[in-house]
Amino acid sequence: MRIVHVLHSHGYGGAESHALMMMQGQRAAGHAVMFAGPLDSWLGEACAEAGIEATHVPMHGLYDPWSHWLMHRLVQHWRPDIVHGHLIRGAAYAGRAGHLRRKPLAVCTAHATTAATHMQRCARIIAVSGAVARNLEAAGYDAERIRVVHNGVPDGPSRGAPSAHAAQRLALRRELGIPDGVYAVAHAGRFVRDKGQDLLMQAMLQTPGDAHSGVHLYLMGDPHTEFGTQLQQTLQALRDIDARVPERIHLLGYRQDVQRLLPAFDLFALASRREAISLSVIEAFAAQLPVVATAVGGVPEIVLHEDTGLLVPTEDAAALGQAMARLHGDVGLAARLAASGRQRFEQHLTAEGMVARTLDVYTEALAQASAQASPHSPAH
Repeated sequence: MRIVHVLHSHGYGGAESHALMMMQGQRAAGHAVMFAGPLDSWLGEACAEAGIEATHVPMHGLYDPWSHWLMHRLVQHWRPDIVHGHLIRGAAYAGRAGHLRRKPLAVCTAHATTAATHMQRCARIIAVSGAVARNLEAAGYDAERIRVVHNGVPDGPSRGAPSAHAAQRLALRRELGIPDGVYAVAHAGRFVRDKGQDLLMQAMLQTPGDAHSGVHLYLMGDPHTEFGTQLQQTLQALRDIDARVPERIHLLGYRQDVQRLLPAFDLFALASRREAISLSVIEAFAAQLPVVATAVGGVPEIVLHEDTGLLVPTEDAAALGQAMARLHGDVGLAARLAASGRQRFEQHLTAEGMVARTLDVYTEALAQASAQASPHSPAH
């Protein structure tokens, strides 16, 4: 197949990471792929580094005539089978460049539980979780056009023999400055309110420790955002309550190597207020870390309470901290959750599985379009 992925973004997040993994995986499976979108972006640069063919389509707003013309010219000359849009703007441009019932078919992925517009022209709408699919149906989209394909991620570094894993863990902890006696809790995500880093900070009040031992929190993400500034205020408020708590909260900054670093930690925590499905949690499963997460959006579809992790209500920092403290004190439970999460990753949440299921959606849609176009197909 020939597949164009369309996405408008200049930053980095789950959708951008997803699209890049999809293009790499589809190319590895033998398909021709191209990226259409702003090339002066994280994804544009990532495509250049990966050797993925790309064309600059700026998409200034939803109704940029020049960008729509560029997309139509691309379709005419490159002749794709599928034009796959991501996020609302990508879906809109893919929908106008592709078709509902003939090649190139327009397909789009809804990456958020709030996604509800500009997907009417898509022959198939891929929802990254059942929660996203239910929102689409509530917004009026035909359930027959919606397919759920959970996100997946590549496997992390090989754990190897226990001795090799222990050596790797020790080296990573030294690299990150994690003291030997610390129970290290990791979190990775954009510093925005929806991700709930403030709740994780507040949760630390419920956990034991001091500057050199007990539960410590390590936040990976770019703190130079408006919400990052608010988190500094949260730290000050915690300092006024218990001066020892901020000593156990560490900002590691934006990291592109999260999966490489995860073996250094003892637990992964997610405190999101809104989440379609969490790539970070799936990466934690791959690294065989126990997980504590808020029960929002599609998270309960992968974090099964007392099986692959512990679920707590959103906006409940105390419950979040108590769950973290529970796993700190119960090594057996933490190990059981970690092993179950790893199994769920291997069976349902790999990048290869995500790519294969997406290709199945394309194949199904193309077969239906071909049958509808056939002069011998039955009248409706």
